[in-house]
Amino acid sequence: MGQKIELVGLDHFAINVRDLQISADWYQKAFGFEILHRWQTTWMVGRGNIKVGLFYRPNAVAPPDLETVLVIKHIAFLVDGDKFAGAQHALRDAGNSFGPAEDSGIAYSIFVSDPDNNQLEITTYHPAEAPVAT
Repeated sequence: MGQKIELVGLDHFAINVRDLQISADWYQKAFGFEILHRWQTTWMVGRGNIKVGLFYRPNAVAPPDLETVLVIKHIAFLVDGDKFAGAQHALRDAGNSFGPAEDSGIAYSIFVSDPDNNQLEITTYHPAEAPVAT
């Protein structure tokens, strides 16, 4: 079967955005991310060991239906169970809307979209009962 690569984590994910500043501002307001580096058409934002590459694509259009095209459907950020309700309140306070928390049977999740409609999940795993904001 071959030798396994010894991965140590996920360094970053990259997304296409129509406006670097609007996206950087949204990630700062929603998650407290800072601009870590600016290249001509790409900015890296993040904090701690979580980073997002914002790739400037001013003429990009969103796929018509995430269920019918091959794309990364969403990216999930993990929070501890006791922080799940607080994350929901913080996202609402930052002007984001989302539906009620979903229970997959192993985790609670909410979904928000950034200014370019990239879908982001905030999730926390069971077994402890996760407080869900109302």
